[in-house]
Amino acid sequence: MNPPDRLGAFPVLPIISGVSSNDALFVAEALIEGGVEIMEITLRSAESQESLSILRKEFPDLTLGAGSIIHVEQLNWAAGEGLDFAVSPAWNDLIWERSEKISIPLIPGILTPSELLHAINAGCLHPKIFPIEPAGGLPYLQSLLAPFQHTSIQCLPTGGIKKEQVQKYLNFNQVLTVGGSWITPPEMISAKNSKGITELAKSSIMIANC
Repeated sequence: MNPPDRLGAFPVLPIISGVSSNDALFVAEALIEGGVEIMEITLRSAESQESLSILRKEFPDLTLGAGSIIHVEQLNWAAGEGLDFAVSPAWNDLIWERSEKISIPLIPGILTPSELLHAINAGCLHPKIFPIEPAGGLPYLQSLLAPFQHTSIQCLPTGGIKKEQVQKYLNFNQVLTVGGSWITPPEMISAKNSKGITELAKSSIMIANC
């Protein structure tokens, strides 16, 4: 399945890890205030599922995704909770096939040409390229996608991308949106600095208009 249409409507996808349900609610409110109505919470802690469940109930119009999907059971749970999309750090045939069967958009992670070709052959044209900065950043992404220009690939690069690098990625026409945790710094979440997160959310939208 294709990712939600609203994913490409925002220059940056906020990615949040290890937050309590109270913190998740606070972050969502701050992001929405800043005009960013999409977020991903990674399933890397015991509290992540609770946070996603509560967010789904409190913000039914928020485009909400579960990240770090590495088991089919996690994908089943995300679909059952009514989440809008799921993100995986790596390619897995069983997870991809299950996502197609239960109709939840999945953005699987790939990094090499072989993985990308495998994904394309499976029908995936919206992969996550991860971890992009440790792998070589934008020059690596351009080299990776060069042989696949004819395939209509639109990707989600994530992993170590800083605010000042976002514009260069967005200028590359095969980038759908960019994943980033800089919009929701842990220190701002701990300090309940909603104004700071809101301003970062606003700045992420402005990046695309520069």
